[in-house]
Amino acid sequence: MNKTHVTMPPRPVVAAAIVDSLARPTNLLCTARAYPQALRGQYELPGGKVEKEESRQEALHRELVEELGIEVRLGRQICPNRHRQWWPILQGRIMWVWWAEITAGEPTLTSAHEEMVWANRLEVPRLPWLPTNRPIAEHIQSRLYR
Repeated sequence: MNKTHVTMPPRPVVAAAIVDSLARPTNLLCTARAYPQALRGQYELPGGKVEKEESRQEALHRELVEELGIEVRLGRQICPNRHRQWWPILQGRIMWVWWAEITAGEPTLTSAHEEMVWANRLEVPRLPWLPTNRPIAEHIQSRLYR
């Protein structure tokens, strides 16, 4: 009997561009990874993997509560271009990103991140971003107000 090995696609990833104001964003909340060691200290947008039976938006809300202890209002999705709604990231994964504004809680570091900073338009590109997050951060940075 010939067994065919079926490879499941990696779980999708969701992330938030948490800004000080959805109406007129001037600062972006940037988080530096705590692990794995090879990625430690590199910045990323907060978020995580979508679990089974969970919508992408539900996953993002859950991840932000778990990682930062905050609740957010989601804004528009941030797309690389008008033809694609997701961004390519590590190991063949894809990531959906939304604008977000904090509605409850104060961002607090957990074991997922070792540092966080509110960065303005000039500071965002100076951070050591994960290579796969840098194009997303630059896209967001170009839409921040001075």
